[in-house]
Amino acid sequence: MNLKNRNQVLVLVSILILSCSSSKEEAVLPIIEISESDIVDFDKAIEAVEFIPLLNQVNSPVNLNCSVWDLKVTDNYFVYSTICNPEAKIHFFDLEGNYVKTFAKNGDGPEEYQTIQGINIEQDTINIAVGGGIIKQYHFVDFAFIGMVSLDEEATFIPSFTKISKTKWMTSPMFDGNVDQNGEFSIFKIMDSSNKQITDLPLKTTPLTAEISEGEFARLGHSYLLNYAFSDTLYLFENNKTSPFIGLDFGKRKPSSEDLKMNAEGFETAIMNQSLAFNVGKIWYTDNISRLKTFALAKNPNMDISNVRTFPVHEVFIDHETNNVIAFPSLAGWSNGKGDATKGYFYDVLRADDWINALDKGILGKYGEKLEKTLGELRDFEDPVLIKYKVNTKNQLNL
Repeated sequence: MNLKNRNQVLVLVSILILSCSSSKEEAVLPIIEISESDIVDFDKAIEAVEFIPLLNQVNSPVNLNCSVWDLKVTDNYFVYSTICNPEAKIHFFDLEGNYVKTFAKNGDGPEEYQTIQGINIEQDTINIAVGGGIIKQYHFVDFAFIGMVSLDEEATFIPSFTKISKTKWMTSPMFDGNVDQNGEFSIFKIMDSSNKQITDLPLKTTPLTAEISEGEFARLGHSYLLNYAFSDTLYLFENNKTSPFIGLDFGKRKPSSEDLKMNAEGFETAIMNQSLAFNVGKIWYTDNISRLKTFALAKNPNMDISNVRTFPVHEVFIDHETNNVIAFPSLAGWSNGKGDATKGYFYDVLRADDWINALDKGILGKYGEKLEKTLGELRDFEDPVLIKYKVNTKNQLNL
């Protein structure tokens, strides 16, 4: 080989090495450390906040007080669902909190529902999981019945679901008690209504996850972020494939693989002792920021196992541009409610117990007075107040 050809080969080899090295670097999963040091006061964690009372109708007010709820925010409405049997209803308010109408088709008829397990809104359709793997569809917002979709008769409870194609739905049904040879089960499934085919996504967990909740997902463009209780990873579902998005490191108190095999009694002991810091499994996403909930990120020495209000629950926000993390004590705590996230803002529902606790403990800091003024607008003491806020993660190091 002459010198000229030898140099060409060396250049080619160098390019291949650099290319391979670059590919390996791109494949490295970002690991986000989450610790007590990330916790700041609420008023230092946000850069904008608004309290919006849900103003009930004056004559014949509807019952908005429910321990299980779901909030969806659209371009024109707050869609607030009270998922309490036997009178589960869906209420519409405009974006200033004024009551518009209530959707109530409770009953046994083909166009009615007996219960609401979960809701999903897509463009002009509101989808309601009504039990037995059935989704009933209504026109958004005149409530005209569209039809019924059958997903899986054996899926008795589907609180989390979303339509991903003409006939396919991504779901996270309630754990049915069946596990594989490793003692695990698939937490997310793709259900095809055209042929009843069910495909498990390659994410498995132990029954301990079911002690807290089913899996959840949040839209990220045309993709979805997936999360579930005790997971140390957020996953991305994109182009029908599932891949790790970011890793979560909770330090020395993160659950081990053995911890995840504990039974319900062991789990209760771990909760009482606050021995584990873990991801509760909630997920929201907007404007390149994901939000999740944690348990025992910072211990509460006054926690009372009989009072979930005392549980050390924190809202954790991850900025995926900077990998900055910021957290503050949860206003809703260990609740059965779901908020929303859209256009750079996060939304939560504050029931009377929530805002009383927040004001008593001064959690809102300088924004407490603003909430008190808003409460004067409520038409019923037990009606909820929405909180809309934008999180400041860019200057996290300067807080």
